[in-house]
Amino acid sequence: MKNLYEYSDRLNAPLVAFNYTATNENFPVLPHWHYFFEILHILEGDVEATCGNYVYILRPGDIIIFFPQLIHSINKLKDNKNSRHGLDKSKSAFTASKENQMLNPKYDLKHNSIMPVPEKKLIMEQYNIKYQIIKFDMNFLNINTCYKARFLKIFQLAYNKNPEYIYFSSEMLKDISIYNIFNTCIKEMENRNYGYDIVVCSHISALLSYFARNWIGRGLDIDEAIRISDNKSSEFAGITEYIDKHYNEPIKISSLAGMCGMSYSNFAKLFKQTYHQSCKEYIEFTRLNKAEDLLLMTNLDLTTISSETGFADCSHLIRTFKKWKGVTPGQWRNKNEK
Repeated sequence: MKNLYEYSDRLNAPLVAFNYTATNENFPVLPHWHYFFEILHILEGDVEATCGNYVYILRPGDIIIFFPQLIHSINKLKDNKNSRHGLDKSKSAFTASKENQMLNPKYDLKHNSIMPVPEKKLIMEQYNIKYQIIKFDMNFLNINTCYKARFLKIFQLAYNKNPEYIYFSSEMLKDISIYNIFNTCIKEMENRNYGYDIVVCSHISALLSYFARNWIGRGLDIDEAIRISDNKSSEFAGITEYIDKHYNEPIKISSLAGMCGMSYSNFAKLFKQTYHQSCKEYIEFTRLNKAEDLLLMTNLDLTTISSETGFADCSHLIRTFKKWKGVTPGQWRNKNEK
């Protein structure tokens, strides 16, 4: 599975929204996985998508949701003889993607991962396929930590109970302005005016709520999603909230482990399994986001900002900022002020 991993910059780009037009250079999208949620909305063309071992047929106006760490792919629909939509029970992902096994994905040397598009294609094809994409790190959404965990459990339960749940036809979406939601998110990400991330997160949260309500209406027992969570995972529900509240104070991972009644090694392992990043990375992620706000919205110097955001000193802030952002805080401030 590691050789199908697509790197996502979860610190600098935890939210992504864009229009995608299929060309010979970027299509088909080969089997891959990542740590983001991904919602795909078809605008033009007929698409065959895979997720896990399942195959889905999507027409214009349809949506499919790809969960974190599930292998998925996107290709044009070859057999277009009838008007069927949704889960194609006559196929499996293995047989559907057999043709793509002849294609090698591009390799991302920098991140030791793949870019899930063909390295080269011998046959030039014409595609009339366009779709919109929203990708996001669930940890970045500005909603209560308990709701983040609850959404994850509900989505996992829905997919396990009925793999058809991750597909929504245009008819099922008639009561929601799905194109406008995607278009707004895409424009907000392009313009990046003040509060753009809040606007995008609110639209994503509304979509997640819509999906969950739809599943409940179709018989999904969400109480089961809460009951099936194991005790150790539920103990983490308050850990990220604690970090969010105490990011500007010294935080020892061993102390967090003690709060959960766990050893350091077990805590570190379970944290990464639950949140797809180490606890240290999550703390740095939180502090850097707070530092960005102060850099952009205030005239505070770096020494004050480092103190306000939990870094040991100014040098620690600069070193960490450059490691993740590739530039110093001062350079980042100058660029974004302009």
